[in-house]
Amino acid sequence: MANQYDLIVVGAGYAGLMAAKTAGENGLKTALIEMKHDITKPRRADCQTLLPMAEGEDYLEDTVNYDPKTGIIKFVKNDLSFKYDGPYRNIYAFHFYSVDGEIVKFGEPSERRKLGDKGRISIALDKSKVLSSLLKQAKAAGVEVFPGTVVTDVSKIDGGVKVTTNLGKDFTGTFAIAADGANSRIAQILGFNKDRGYYSSMNVVGYYSKDLKVPDPDTAYYIGAQYEKTSLITAIVPRPYEKEHVVVFISVDCQVDLLKFYKYLTEETKLSSWFKGAKSELVNSSCNNMWSTIEKPYKDNVLLVGDVIWCQESENFGALYSGGMSARAVATAIKNNNPTEEGIKSYLHWWDKSFYNNPKYRRDMIMDNYMLGIVMSNEEISYLFSKLNTTLKASMHPYTLLKDLGEALGPVVPEIQKEKPQILAGLGRIQQENPAEILKNEAAAGFPNR
Repeated sequence: MANQYDLIVVGAGYAGLMAAKTAGENGLKTALIEMKHDITKPRRADCQTLLPMAEGEDYLEDTVNYDPKTGIIKFVKNDLSFKYDGPYRNIYAFHFYSVDGEIVKFGEPSERRKLGDKGRISIALDKSKVLSSLLKQAKAAGVEVFPGTVVTDVSKIDGGVKVTTNLGKDFTGTFAIAADGANSRIAQILGFNKDRGYYSSMNVVGYYSKDLKVPDPDTAYYIGAQYEKTSLITAIVPRPYEKEHVVVFISVDCQVDLLKFYKYLTEETKLSSWFKGAKSELVNSSCNNMWSTIEKPYKDNVLLVGDVIWCQESENFGALYSGGMSARAVATAIKNNNPTEEGIKSYLHWWDKSFYNNPKYRRDMIMDNYMLGIVMSNEEISYLFSKLNTTLKASMHPYTLLKDLGEALGPVVPEIQKEKPQILAGLGRIQQENPAEILKNEAAAGFPNR
């Protein structure tokens, strides 16, 4: 006999936990299914930040606020929130480096710090404590949690959806929410991946490092590089603990040996001094398929959220927010006795307006950040960064950073065109070509789960 619920949430990351908590608080009988035995232990490499948070910035047509006195993290416009029981650290600037030490500065931390919380552009969190906080609140809202359970099938039935698991236990619900990440089994089962653009299988490893000698403790750093003829990004982000950082190495080519690249960066580049005497511990890794964005994240009474919908980079903001918005839509449908696509139309309308057809973003422009090292050599990246002798607007907005960079380059474009026209040609490719074309070699090395 299958267990009957109003809502079945598959996946207990940020998106799934937020969905389950929101559903429970709205009176829905909710099951949360997760393949991990310990939900609070992070598995995927993650910079563990909440962004963007600079004043005047919005993402998905909302802003997020954190009140350290109450611990409440709130999405202001749509009044979604949860309590975070853990430490945090303000991040005041974002600096993008080449391996030769040239910098593009988004904000000056010494100036932003003077503004206190109003000067932050992001906050660093402890992901395990975010997961623990959300799980605690979901359980308090009556959500039934099933860890160590793997979903093997999802199918439409009369009146709803059936979720089959590896434990021989079936769950039936009026709706289900797929929050099972970038490598979503549910998206594959429901056929969403068949017609999606496939970009690459992204390879990632994450470290916790102590005593790094970075220039500023409250600044997040990216290092853009070309390595083995492909593009790599290294993210160095403060943890909410003294002298601790998350260091994440990201390659769009799953064949690249990231441990070898770690040795190269920390021993052979001009940034190697940052790592002298530091203690680093490899804590997690992941390989995630990068897909084009799904236009309509719904099929057969299943709503898709977070990294299931768009190319891994929903960011923690997008994961939490889409989880809450989807659960709220399901609660409305159940309340109105309308268990159909029409019943959850508020979620589909929000998705279409706030992201898929938002005129402020190209849908998959997040991939631009990962293609710099494909269209440029390390020497060319350094040259490009050297031409920017000003501090840009303080920001860590993943969908506007390169636009801001492009606008700042305007005055020096004639000089670049004269000296290194291939750089402008490379930037033009990023702006004009489909990511699949630029990443075709990286995609050929991957393994799409269509």
